[in-house]
Amino acid sequence: MRFQFSVEELQFIVQPKRVHGRFDGIISSIANLREASSGSLSFFANPKYAQDVAHSKASILLLPEDFEFSPRVNQVAFFCENPSLSLTKICQHIEKLNENSKAAEIDPSAIIHPSVRLAKNVSIGPCVVLEERVSIGENSTIGAGTFIGKHSSIGHHSKIFPNVSLMSFSQIGNYAVIHSGAVIGSDGFGFAKIAGKNEKIPQIGNVILEDFVDVGANVTIDRARFASTIVGEGTKIDNLVQIGHNVKIGKHCIIVSQVGIAGSVTIGDGVTIGGQVGIAGHLHIADNTQICAQSGVTKNTAPNSILLGSPAIPHGEAVRQFASIARLPEILQKLKRGVPSNPFLGEDL
Repeated sequence: MRFQFSVEELQFIVQPKRVHGRFDGIISSIANLREASSGSLSFFANPKYAQDVAHSKASILLLPEDFEFSPRVNQVAFFCENPSLSLTKICQHIEKLNENSKAAEIDPSAIIHPSVRLAKNVSIGPCVVLEERVSIGENSTIGAGTFIGKHSSIGHHSKIFPNVSLMSFSQIGNYAVIHSGAVIGSDGFGFAKIAGKNEKIPQIGNVILEDFVDVGANVTIDRARFASTIVGEGTKIDNLVQIGHNVKIGKHCIIVSQVGIAGSVTIGDGVTIGGQVGIAGHLHIADNTQICAQSGVTKNTAPNSILLGSPAIPHGEAVRQFASIARLPEILQKLKRGVPSNPFLGEDL
């Protein structure tokens, strides 16, 4: 995104604890410490990059308030309580400026049923299809090629990126973001084995995304067999996640890429699920559970637990098991040398 800020404008956005140095030019890019150049803004938050701060050519540096640093000529340091949060504020401001620069419009190629209700300032991109009785709240944007099925609703200030499929009766809240390729409300995977054949079980429920939910690219969220598949307020879902039918996800959860959640799982508030985690069906994941990457969850979890492994077990226990497994070759070599005829280990040792 294009932008231009003076030092004074950025200082107003960030509100740093203190400012050292001077730069009279314009900031027009954001870069990491090593790649930054004159006219760039950069930040330091991870201790592993501490040595890069002194050599950075960025014109503005966002630094922790207790970090010792003297800016060079034509360089300014903003000392902030949280440099990452300060950068987030700047990026949010840039995003708003770019959004506000676009006039709300309805592309003439869009196919919109006469019963559709559009609030003020709604933008509809090329080749969008809106079926009957769809409603879209004010200041929402629907990207090109998106399909929204009948009786679906989208709240205000939501952004649907191009090529999203939102199936019938879906309900999307306010300030939601759904990225390209996502399919919301596809049929749940419901089949019954009858006389040796897989018979389809109708999926007649829907999907509800509450306010401030983010859905990544190519995410699939299945409609419920009946009632609703629900994603709670403030939950953020990374790319390539599969959420099965009748799943209930609580508020302010984080679900990282390539997670698979089977049907009828209930997930509490504040849960974090690492990449490539699999969760078996009909389980309860309690509030504030943390599930480490590539774990396989087969049992209900306790609140505030940290799980690792497949099957997932408490983190500390899993680490001890992994450490023991890593030592097995060494232990076997010792046994071969020291106990060659142990009947419990076999004569071939």
